[in-house]
Amino acid sequence: MKNKKGFTLIELLCVIAILAIVTTIASASIVNLSNKSKENLYCAKLEMIESAAKTYAVGYEYELNNSNTFYDGYKSLVITINDLVKSGALSPDKDDNVLSPINNETMNNMSIILYLKNNQVYVHINDANNVC
Repeated sequence: MKNKKGFTLIELLCVIAILAIVTTIASASIVNLSNKSKENLYCAKLEMIESAAKTYAVGYEYELNNSNTFYDGYKSLVITINDLVKSGALSPDKDDNVLSPINNETMNNMSIILYLKNNQVYVHINDANNVC
C-alpha cells in the first residue's frame, strides 16, 4: 500500500471557510472598536471645549451679565468654537480648525451657549452627532 501525504480538497475548503468566517468576525470587531474609540475621543474633545468655554466666559462676564438673550430662562451668550480659537482659549488642531475625531470635519461653526444660573456659568454645546 502506498502512504499518501497531503490534504484532500474538502479538508482544504473547510479550513479556508473557517478562516474566512474568523476573518469576517475579527474585522467587524475591529471596525466597531475603531468607531467606539472615535466616539470616546469626540466626547473628550467636547469636554475640553466645555472647559475652554468656561474660561472664555470669565473674560466676557460683563457681556454675559448684561445679555438680553436667554437660554432656559437664564441670561446667555451664544458663541462658536471659532470664537474660542480666536481668543486663545482653545488650541486648533490644524490650520485654525478644530476637527471632529468622528469624521475629520471642522467643528469651528458649532454653537456654544454660555448661561448664568445662580451666579455660575454653565455651558450647553449644540452637539449634532448626539454621541455623548
